[in-house]
Amino acid sequence: MVVLEMKNITKYYNTEEILTSFNLNIQEGERLGLIGANGSGKTTVFKLITGEEEPTSGKIYLRSDCQVGLLDQSHNFSSTNTIYEECEKIFSQEIELEKKIRKLENKIARVGEDSREEAAGDSYRLEKLLKKYNRLQEEFSQSLGYGYPSKIRKVAIGMGFSQRELDKKVSLLSGGEKTRLGLIKLLLKEPDLLLLDEPTNHLDIASVEWLENYLRDYPGAVIIISHDRYFLDNTIDRLVEIKAGKNEDYSGNYSYYLEEREKRFQQRLKRYQEQQKKIKKIKEQIEQYRVWGRSGDNESYFRKAKELENKLARMDKLSRPTKRPAPNFTLTPNKRVGHEVLKIKNLAFKYQDKQIFSGADLTLYGGEKAALIGPNGSGKTTLLNIIMDKLKPQKGSIALGPTVARGYYSQEVAASFSTDITVLEALCQKIDLTSGEARNLLAKFLFRGDDVYKNVADLSGGERSRLRLLQLVFGESNFLLLDEPTNHLDLKAREVLEEALQNYQGTVLLVSHDRYFIDQIANNIVELYQEKLIKYHGDYSYFKRKRKDKLASKNFSNKQNNTSKETAGSDKLFYQQQKEKQRRERKQSRKLEELEQEIINLENKQEEIEEKMIEASYQGDIDEAKKLEKSFNLIGDKLEKLYAQWEKIV
Repeated sequence: MVVLEMKNITKYYNTEEILTSFNLNIQEGERLGLIGANGSGKTTVFKLITGEEEPTSGKIYLRSDCQVGLLDQSHNFSSTNTIYEECEKIFSQEIELEKKIRKLENKIARVGEDSREEAAGDSYRLEKLLKKYNRLQEEFSQSLGYGYPSKIRKVAIGMGFSQRELDKKVSLLSGGEKTRLGLIKLLLKEPDLLLLDEPTNHLDIASVEWLENYLRDYPGAVIIISHDRYFLDNTIDRLVEIKAGKNEDYSGNYSYYLEEREKRFQQRLKRYQEQQKKIKKIKEQIEQYRVWGRSGDNESYFRKAKELENKLARMDKLSRPTKRPAPNFTLTPNKRVGHEVLKIKNLAFKYQDKQIFSGADLTLYGGEKAALIGPNGSGKTTLLNIIMDKLKPQKGSIALGPTVARGYYSQEVAASFSTDITVLEALCQKIDLTSGEARNLLAKFLFRGDDVYKNVADLSGGERSRLRLLQLVFGESNFLLLDEPTNHLDLKAREVLEEALQNYQGTVLLVSHDRYFIDQIANNIVELYQEKLIKYHGDYSYFKRKRKDKLASKNFSNKQNNTSKETAGSDKLFYQQQKEKQRRERKQSRKLEELEQEIINLENKQEEIEEKMIEASYQGDIDEAKKLEKSFNLIGDKLEKLYAQWEKIV
């Protein structure tokens, strides 16, 4: 059943056309993603659906009984309420009904007492009250009834608030916490059509994953605007892209969209090329008729040439399809970093009454790209500020390599700029470039044409973010500390940043809730767990699997040896299967078999050591963790040489 249909929508702001012949429909229970560049009209579509704005032309059909829910950015909360009390307002009908039932129960009890002593007429009165009571109970049970308190706790805790925080006053909440509270209230309302505009902002990764699971079972229809590609992959079954004000529909999630977009591009390019060949052939025929007409003084050939010219003029000519070329970055820091970039030893830091770090250790090496993972409030930004000397720890030491030059991207991007200069001037102030070189770099970061002459004060949040990241990535720094660098960036800008950081030769320590971004960049994960820093040698998908293994283990210490052997086997299963097949089919020599066995043994040993490293970190045995890390790296060096030998033989 159709919940919403938008037909041939056009929308102007003054003389600027935002939407043109835009169409969108959504069925009951559907999950739809809405994407497009910043400023393409995504938020405008939401405003049109809610009736906040009217289309310039076109029709919007909304099912008559459809309740639409959109996150209210104004946060119209009662400052004296607690988080729980604010959520209770959603269930005012149930609460009022419960009060009526309690009141009626007391009344029935009194009448029951009286009816045993007085006239039989009171029995009739009691019967009426019982009928009313049964009706109210029926109505109460058909609503959420007594389940609303547990539902409030379920959603609020899933969205990152602890049980204790539910008693926190709204007046004490940060802007991000208020946004989370608004999202919680919206989910509790369960409108028929749920409109979510960047719902993962201000959520930590655990809360994002909880929200994904919640939306899969959501009873109504959902439209999601998001730049979080994993979130879109895990929640939507259809996607609409806004390009040049028009809609382009894709019957799948974000990964499907990427594949299908490339297929459509190739199909359009082929149609364009075929039409160009046809046009060329017609033009050649026109010229040939003219030559024949002139040489034979034959008017009929000129008429034929004219007929073909008219045919060509009437032809619906296709525009050449274009796509943004992949940026080509070659990034080498001006100063090379040594082997050891950052060494944190026995770090302790306390904020007010909350212990953030206690006995925390971490070492980062040259070329490593690590992502900090942890819930909101666990200390990710705090750690970056400590490394940048903006905060002083109560205990412990932080040492940087002798040639390390730090570059810091904070969430307060606006403070990084003078506002009375142009984009081009801002870049050249930080990096020694000619005007042409600077314009070329700016173009790679999506500042094209007259964009480079924009005043920094007139830039959007996303544009300022891009400019600051460009300054850092191509500047003097060889150790980048990035705090939520993808905030305010649309999908194209995120892809550009990923390409730049993948080619960056320095060291990176980043904080991000964008799991796709982390998987593309990070080769190490640093988990903030129980005031410690635990390092995993792999991307986010690897970390998630390892973390799941640890949580699933009822007795971590007793099962350590078995777990390491099993994990080692599963991690290298494909690799071993390939080698077995090669041995059977190609009958490789004994020398190759011996080499492969040595690789397997070392890989298994390295897996065992990593498991023990993680266990030592959890148990706070720092000396043992350091000793194991040294052994881990030595085996890694041996494996690199053996892999090279294996590839040479094969």
